[in-house]
Amino acid sequence: MTVPTPLEQIDELLVAWDERLRRMDENLVALESEAIYQILAGKAGKRPALDGVTKERVGPALDAVSELFENRERLQGIVDHAREVRATVSALTFWESDAKLAEIHKLLRGPSIDLGHKVIALGERSLLDQSYADVLVAPEQLLAEMVQRFGSARTVLLSVSHAWESLDPVMTAIEAEMAGLRRLAAEVHPPHEGKGPFTGAPPRELGELAEAEAELAELRARVARDPLGVEGSVWGGIKPRLVALRVRLDAELTTRARVHAALDHARALYQQLGEAHARAVQRVGEARRALTGPSVIQLPEPVEEGVVLGLEGWLHKLEGTVAARRWAPAEIGLTRWREAADQQRTTESSTGARAEALLGQRGELAGRLSARRAQASALAARGKALDPAAEARARDAEALLRKLPLPLDEAARAVEEYEAAIGGAGRR
Repeated sequence: MTVPTPLEQIDELLVAWDERLRRMDENLVALESEAIYQILAGKAGKRPALDGVTKERVGPALDAVSELFENRERLQGIVDHAREVRATVSALTFWESDAKLAEIHKLLRGPSIDLGHKVIALGERSLLDQSYADVLVAPEQLLAEMVQRFGSARTVLLSVSHAWESLDPVMTAIEAEMAGLRRLAAEVHPPHEGKGPFTGAPPRELGELAEAEAELAELRARVARDPLGVEGSVWGGIKPRLVALRVRLDAELTTRARVHAALDHARALYQQLGEAHARAVQRVGEARRALTGPSVIQLPEPVEEGVVLGLEGWLHKLEGTVAARRWAPAEIGLTRWREAADQQRTTESSTGARAEALLGQRGELAGRLSARRAQASALAARGKALDPAAEARARDAEALLRKLPLPLDEAARAVEEYEAAIGGAGRR
């Protein structure tokens, strides 16, 4: 294996540095071409205003990139200088070659790059020390620092880009959720449709939405100026409030639907109550005009008109409560109203049915009497003797059934006695 000569080693080193510089240019240009770098570096060197964590990290990162370009020029200068010295060294001549090779080695491997002055802290100086010191570094040392700074700067700049890219859809999702909540709130609290102005206070949910929207606008401004400080906490403060608001609006919408259904049921129930009350009044009146006797006396009276009107007034008040969108008290009130109205409807239906049943007894008794007379005729045709008192009782029943008002209980007894007599004759 042939060992390269010192001159060949120098040539290889120069080639290696050329390749390093080429790659350095390629990556620095790529970083500089990134949209995030152009945004943060600003136009004409005027950087955009940043705050918080982003400001703390981006400023040094941009300064580091600028310094990378400067240090790249310093490295290029050293390599060019070394190449110039190399050009004066010939493989055919040996005078002064050792000195020149030593100079090239010093340039490429020794502390040949001047980075200016470094201020020495007072605590590190003696009485006779200078307040500053020259900073000289070797190309390899500078390159190692540049590699580290490039990685750090790239990470910071791309993290800002990632933060913006990830936060934008999150905020868009928040905006969509707010738009959905505003539509839901409008459904729960529709605009006032009355003739007069709506003087009530705006629903609490609309106020909370307005606060959340203002917070989102502030959040967008924070994201624009400090995405690294906001990242990871966008949903933290606003999401729980939006979730709670949606739960409450959904519950309110469900309650509203129940209340409107209960109100529709109450209106239908009131109509049924009115019909049952009218029927009870009519049938009880007819029964008292057409019938007499204990059964009629025991017939209950329909509820007073004031009770029905009271339920009507109560229902109107509940309609006002519903119109005011006070769902909880409206639901409680409608439940109580329905219990009271349902009880009255049941009572009126029962009263009307009892009166109607009493009125139907005239026809029922007449039918029973007619049937027993037919049975008596059949018995007589077969030669069965009938008690003369039974015929007399039948005539009494007929007379009673023709009376107005009908003595109901007396007529019922007469028919029952005649039925008993005919039944007894049939069994003999």
